[in-house]
Amino acid sequence: MDWMARIRFRVLAFLLGLTLAVLGTISLTALPAWPVVGVAFAAAAVAVNHMTSRLKAPVCHGCGVELPDEPPGAYGVVCAECGFVTLPMGALAADEEPVDEGEDEATA
Repeated sequence: MDWMARIRFRVLAFLLGLTLAVLGTISLTALPAWPVVGVAFAAAAVAVNHMTSRLKAPVCHGCGVELPDEPPGAYGVVCAECGFVTLPMGALAADEEPVDEGEDEATA
């Protein structure tokens, strides 16, 4: 299981557990539903933010090692540890505008 899949699994497991806990709390204690749902929503937002905070830095999606500050190629950056090709968040090499090397004779 690669690093990105483990993060997704942890987030899914936490949200599923939180949902079951909220449903159990509402049904067993007869508390009003809106305050319990509001607290659960806030807890879910904080937990997902905490679990995915490492995705801000360029990290390998295969093993979680930080990637060097190299410009990505057409398909991304290759991890030196595991060989996984990761497309970092941000601009792609193909998205950059072509450099104008001078005026063309037809437009001059």
